[in-house]
Amino acid sequence: MKSLGAVVLGVLLALLLGLLLVFGIFAPVLTAVFGLQGGVDTLGATGLPTVLVAFSAAFGFYFGGMAAGYYAPARRRLHGVAVPAVAFVISPVVNLLSGDGAFPGVGTAWAALVVVAVLALSFGASYVGARRGEALYHYHEKLRRRR
Repeated sequence: MKSLGAVVLGVLLALLLGLLLVFGIFAPVLTAVFGLQGGVDTLGATGLPTVLVAFSAAFGFYFGGMAAGYYAPARRRLHGVAVPAVAFVISPVVNLLSGDGAFPGVGTAWAALVVVAVLALSFGASYVGARRGEALYHYHEKLRRRR
């Protein structure tokens, strides 16, 4: 049960940080500079929104993987890497339940390539975060044993 809690915590943290970056920080800047309305258009005319969304995903999944790796009872790296996998499974399920299809808006090869690239970036960032979470856990355990 603690394993599931660690992964869910990682997914929620990654989602929260990603949404905060995309809609809280980048959206006003993109609206003012590029005139994009309603948040960030991931496949817009310029490549900048795509890069910013990819950065937001990597940033969020880095810290999500770190949290899952830190709080997992064992196999810390595996729990950290499970964060983007679980998020990738949850997203199509929610889309199917809402009646939009598994991947709405992914109708072209370019859009599918962007989705695969962001997913690969998310896995890489969460792995690095999981390694950092594992290192933090071992460091804190060493300090705790010293006392």
